Amino acid sequence: MTDHQPAHSSSPRWQRRPEARPEEILDAALATFCESGFARAKIEDVARLAGVSKGTVYCYFDSKEALFREMVRGKVVASLAEAEEFVRTYEGSARSLLVELIRRMYFRMRREQMMQLARVVQGELPHFPELARFYFDEVILRARRLVAQVLERGVVSGEFRPSADGFAARGLSSLLVHTAQVQCFFQRFDPQALTEEQAVEGLVDLYLHGVLAQPAERS
Repeated sequence: MTDHQPAHSSSPRWQRRPEARPEEILDAALATFCESGFARAKIEDVARLAGVSKGTVYCYFDSKEALFREMVRGKVVASLAEAEEFVRTYEGSARSLLVELIRRMYFRMRREQMMQLARVVQGELPHFPELARFYFDEVILRARRLVAQVLERGVVSGEFRPSADGFAARGLSSLLVHTAQVQCFFQRFDPQALTEEQAVEGLVDLYLHGVLAQPAERS
């Protein structure tokens, strides 16, 4: 080989910018886990979808469990961090903050991949206790604390009433997940189907009437 001859043998066709690979792998991991579930998903499927080799995936993530954790941090926890910053810097009333937070959380959750991921979490993670604990700590508890923070702000300002055992913060997650799942998977079968805007407005109305300190007109 001369000094001017390119070394093609060591340069795969799928070579990309190294700094771009982790994000591409996480995107592929989200799609793969959503389609196959956690137990059936394979690293080689993620690699194929990302356009890299299986070895490249292992360069960044040493196991399927580690890949799942980083995917959750990149695709779910990152959104929670944005919501936390939004709440921290919000200057309006607690009621208007709660309404906007509910809307943001709903439309984020309503995305089809997020709904598919929720099914994986609900259906499979109980069989993987370490991952279940990770998801509970990183996502469920963090989201609950965020809602509880907004509700406490409203209690202090006199806008909201305290809830027994802090159930209001827990209850919002249940309402959000169930409403989003019905809209995502069953809307087309519903003879009285709601639009997405009707669904979230109904959710806001129902939840507000559960936490407001004083009766209010429909918002």
